[in-house]
Amino acid sequence: MHSDQITDFGHSASGQPVQRIALRSDGLEVSVLTLGAILQGVWLAGLRHSVVVGFDRAEAYAGANMYCGAIVGPVAGRLRGAEAMIGEQLWRFDPNEGQQLLHSGAEGVHQSLWQIAELGDDHVTLALELAHCEGGFPGIRRFEARYRVAGHSLALDLVTRTDRPTLANLAPHAFWNLSGSGTLAGHRLRVAADHVLPVGPELYPIAGPAPVAGHLDLRNGQPLGEKPGYDDSFCLSQTRQPMRPVAWLDLPGTPDAPSLELATTEPGLQVYDGRRHPTRPFFGVALESQYWPDAPHHDGFPSIVLRPEDGALCQTTCWTFHHTSNGEVQ
Repeated sequence: MHSDQITDFGHSASGQPVQRIALRSDGLEVSVLTLGAILQGVWLAGLRHSVVVGFDRAEAYAGANMYCGAIVGPVAGRLRGAEAMIGEQLWRFDPNEGQQLLHSGAEGVHQSLWQIAELGDDHVTLALELAHCEGGFPGIRRFEARYRVAGHSLALDLVTRTDRPTLANLAPHAFWNLSGSGTLAGHRLRVAADHVLPVGPELYPIAGPAPVAGHLDLRNGQPLGEKPGYDDSFCLSQTRQPMRPVAWLDLPGTPDAPSLELATTEPGLQVYDGRRHPTRPFFGVALESQYWPDAPHHDGFPSIVLRPEDGALCQTTCWTFHHTSNGEVQ
């Protein structure tokens, strides 16, 4: 272990010590926590503020901030009725958002202590194992979150293995704010999606993909930080794909502002702008690369069933940053 990269960072809700891991490239400095495999900070060379929303102690990642920066799962998003068929069996879970299951509930991986499995100056692999039925889902499941930095890019591989059929759909839940301020005012988001999933009042999908329209048409960019805001799942493809850029976040008209390009293998992108945060609405935008939500209840959605014979499921996302300084893109 590279002990100079690891510092103490407080304690989890259960009183366990949390560590902070520093990663560096020639263009980025990144910090990751063992709590929830949280992406705690991302600093571009020459920029003083982090472009991802984070806190200075582990205890702050609770309540309304419990998902901030974390890996969410084993099943990201909402499961209608807090239940799902897996094989021939109906599995029921403890609802945590009305009658729904959101991000796998109170025992989701966002509140788990991950272990450092591998560490280098520019990469870390965090590992977590859940027992059969731990958190409500079947199977002994082994997860890895592999962060690595190179130049001005940060890549993340989310790997899931299981010893029996289960549901698997991890997602990164970092909130991005390029200005370092408390609001998304001035940000613009572009997403290469022709379709979005219609949702009802409880925010789970009620139909198959519909053409984007109005403020949900992000193909040419839309401003963030304004009502009605976003908590919507955009359909990028019907299946997992080779890595391709799918979303772009910038601050048009702001001198020396950084910009972000997101590439992923995943067929969906959940966009949530923090509009419902009780004290800091619109504080950042989560770009959650994942499968489409509530997939077990929709025959036409990409399946999130993972079987032992499928081997390892690897979900990859890469964030590339540009920082304009003195008229040059770095």
